[in-house]
Amino acid sequence: MSTKITGILLLLLIVASCNSQTSGEFWFLEKDKNYDRVKTAFQDYVSFFPKRGDAYSISDTWSLDSNTEFNIKSVFEFKSEQFKEALSTIRKSSIAEYPSDAECLLVLNRFATHSNYGYPKKHEIDHNIINLDCYKDLYPIPNFSNFSSYQTDETEPKLQKEFNIYVLEAKTGRFLAEEDITKGLYMPEEWKHGYSKGVAVNESKKLMIFWVIIW
Repeated sequence: MSTKITGILLLLLIVASCNSQTSGEFWFLEKDKNYDRVKTAFQDYVSFFPKRGDAYSISDTWSLDSNTEFNIKSVFEFKSEQFKEALSTIRKSSIAEYPSDAECLLVLNRFATHSNYGYPKKHEIDHNIINLDCYKDLYPIPNFSNFSSYQTDETEPKLQKEFNIYVLEAKTGRFLAEEDITKGLYMPEEWKHGYSKGVAVNESKKLMIFWVIIW
């Protein structure tokens, strides 16, 4: 076999291996083949999501909106023992825990609601609450509006009060390609751009929402 053919075969094997690894990480999205851009955007951030066989995928949503954020949120249901193990791991590795009905939370795209679909009108934007003193020691979390049956307008993150929100990692800075950098709307200056990832947990229903937000 010539050196040229050997090189081509080796390249194909490398590409196939990379594609296989990416598909494995995004097993919960495999039912749809039009997720290439989503996988590219989040492939470096979803290693903490459940592996195939560890949980049941219930639903997922994602957005690649250059005005506000890139996000992916996926709901998983666990069996009792697997839920306990996952929750223990999350608690040990989290850097913050917030009740979803806490009075002060740093919510990305906080003015998005079920009715405005993430595009608030001018009268819905309250500039007085974009940079409050109580945000100082908080990490950004998602807005869960328009997300399945778990959303509510009664809490700041638009997530039912039965959920606790765990932040696993959050950093300021630019983590998107230059052409994808968002406008950082409705965020304090120190969190103008960044990323955050974590899990929202409903213990009574043994549900977990794994999420990543980049803006």
